[in-house]
Amino acid sequence: MVATGIPLRDLHLAWPDLWRLLEPAVQRTPDKPDVLARLIARDAQLWAVYDDDKAIAAIVTQVTCDPDGKRCRLWLIGGSRVAEWAADFLCKLELWARSLGCVALWGSGREGWDRIVKRMGGTSVGTIAGFPAWERRL
Repeated sequence: MVATGIPLRDLHLAWPDLWRLLEPAVQRTPDKPDVLARLIARDAQLWAVYDDDKAIAAIVTQVTCDPDGKRCRLWLIGGSRVAEWAADFLCKLELWARSLGCVALWGSGREGWDRIVKRMGGTSVGTIAGFPAWERRL
């Protein structure tokens, strides 16, 4: 399995397969964001996990700024077999986020992610929009 960032120049090639994986996550969000527009505007980053040549997961991140510094938000996550790729993906994402000066990874969503991040040293930080929220300091 390989986790990789999708460069903007390759977005048109990867988007059809990755959107299919992300769409359920987008439908669960209250604001139903235009993810493609955010990616094109460089307000978000697209990542994929491939098993051979088949996309099995898609992740959208955002770098946010707050008084504590930059943080990398795992915004939308879709796909399958999370237990098989989450740890490797989070390690890769951590390296990328650190290179940008981020001080933490964070997100909110299904309880499964809360459990995965806790196993990797993350902590619960309450809820956001009714979903468990977590943070992992870098």
